[in-house]
Amino acid sequence: MWRETMTSGERMAALMRGERPDRVPVIPFLSGHAAVVCGQPIARISDDAEESFRCQLLCQEMYGHDGSPLYAYASAGGWEFGGEIEFPVKKYSGAVIVTRTPIQTEDDVYTLKVPEDVSKAGALPIALALARKQAEHGLPITLQIGAPLTWAGSVIGEERMMGWLIKKPELVHIVLDKVSQFLIKVAEHYVKEFGAERLLAFHGAATETNKLISPKQFETFSLPYLQRINQACLGLGVGSYFIHICGEQNKNLKFWQQVPMTKQTVISVGREVDLTTVMELFPEQIVAGNVDPTLIQEGRAEAVLAQCRECIEKAMYHKGGFVLMAGCDVPPHAPPVNVFQMVKAAREYGRY
Repeated sequence: MWRETMTSGERMAALMRGERPDRVPVIPFLSGHAAVVCGQPIARISDDAEESFRCQLLCQEMYGHDGSPLYAYASAGGWEFGGEIEFPVKKYSGAVIVTRTPIQTEDDVYTLKVPEDVSKAGALPIALALARKQAEHGLPITLQIGAPLTWAGSVIGEERMMGWLIKKPELVHIVLDKVSQFLIKVAEHYVKEFGAERLLAFHGAATETNKLISPKQFETFSLPYLQRINQACLGLGVGSYFIHICGEQNKNLKFWQQVPMTKQTVISVGREVDLTTVMELFPEQIVAGNVDPTLIQEGRAEAVLAQCRECIEKAMYHKGGFVLMAGCDVPPHAPPVNVFQMVKAAREYGRY
């Protein structure tokens, strides 16, 4: 029986150095699922740093995957700029939602303030508390720096912003500028507290999907701010990045190529984007994906294993490196046996 010869930390370190680990690393992409598996309310993954870290660490131990605990959520931005959110406490809730956006009128755009002390803004106290747990355990420290258009949607309100992209583009640019200022200040705070070499800067780009915006809108409203934020982080010495290109973004990929990044960057894509395409466009970066979260939720274990094998065989020898991953967040109530198929597939089909 084959035995792993590396710990998760050693495996991920080898990957980041551009070396082949003992097997394909696995990062399932768990958040609410970790709380459910540990018998906790889903909200604990977002509202309690101590319990969030504990649940994620226990899940890593149980499944044997290689993803470290982190703190991030897709609707970030609204709370940080003075809006209101709701943690996932209702029966069918799976993630944090913005219940009142900071911007309600056009006039609010001009009076919107970038928080002076970012460490006290919105979810940042929780994120920083979890980051200190990461530092205590010698793990990579995750820093959520975008994506800026997704953050802006949580500040403005996605529906309102979609109309302004066409009718009031100058208002969206003002908000994007303020969001970018905030995210750069957050990066500066993390570098000051933890040091740049320990940080893994994270973009979760959901609103950027081509189901919501056109490629031209991405080029106009997203690309310049992604470039600005990443360039600032590079200037601060941050060398590792994780970019989740969520959903249907095939027409945006040529613009993502123009975002400053290092070889120590993980490019994660959903099922809508073929891994081969990403490998061709990002030959030096680490490619990650892209097992269907719906299949993990609803499929039989055998079907999940087969799709994991397909991903591994397609991408495991990518020059920049490969991580087996779900195409987006694993559904909170996915059967644990299905989540485990990702690790099982890496051990059976992903050995180097």
